[in-house]
Amino acid sequence: MSAAMSLWIGAASVVACALMLGNALLSGAGGKGNAAATDLRQVVLRQRARKRLLGPVMTRIADGVHALTPSGALERLDHKIDVAGARATWTVDRLLGTKVMLGSAGALYGAFRLLGQPTLGNIGIVIALGGGGFALPDFLLSRRAKERQMQIDLELPDLLDQMVVSVEAGLGFEAAMSRVAKSNDGALSHELSRVLQDIRFGMSRRDAFAKLLRRTESADLKQFVNALTQAERLGMPLADVLRVQADEMRKKRRMRAEETALKIPVKLVFPLLLCIMPALFVVIIGPAVLRVSGSGL
Repeated sequence: MSAAMSLWIGAASVVACALMLGNALLSGAGGKGNAAATDLRQVVLRQRARKRLLGPVMTRIADGVHALTPSGALERLDHKIDVAGARATWTVDRLLGTKVMLGSAGALYGAFRLLGQPTLGNIGIVIALGGGGFALPDFLLSRRAKERQMQIDLELPDLLDQMVVSVEAGLGFEAAMSRVAKSNDGALSHELSRVLQDIRFGMSRRDAFAKLLRRTESADLKQFVNALTQAERLGMPLADVLRVQADEMRKKRRMRAEETALKIPVKLVFPLLLCIMPALFVVIIGPAVLRVSGSGL
């Protein structure tokens, strides 16, 4: 296979991967006027062309993969979506369809290279591109989940301080939590709003917080919920519990910041040795080497 043909196939595969990943990350609701439309054809035509073209394909692929995937793996994917806070963008079916399509596009490009030059390196390219395309959505989702949990840990002490002020001002716990959730914009505020929504729908406070812990992986948030549940069971004042928890979470945040700062010198060793020291040696030793070589010694 010629180099030009391989280049065109590679470009087509890259474009296909970009479209598939964009469809998974950016697709939303069909439009604001879809609910008012009565003609199904008009509803379909009002959707974006990208969604009309790729949506049915991904749905069919996801249905087939969904039937072949073990239930435990599906539950883990669903939990990962919750932890990443991507329920509005991702679904299990969309995630499965995206994984298969990206993996297939990468493997297809590698297969064309393999047909042109059947070498061991091209076999490795097929495996790497296919596996990499299949694992890319998981990687992006895991990174988003990790960043979101770090954001929750950073926001928790400040939100607890605001809840302490609200409770001491005479508000009830739910009212204070609602005020804090509305006055802030972040991952933890969004989760508190979901907790309040569950409570309004008739769920008990304990069950709502247990559901919150299943959607997150923050150890600090788990400690706060456990302390709150125990205080409610023993009849302790909520303001005192919130104040103690806020002070402890602030100390933990400071300790994590100090720990991160202490790791910086160790992380700088490798860039220093690989990038800075060779250039420094060239500048310092280079003139001496040139002088010695010029003198004929």
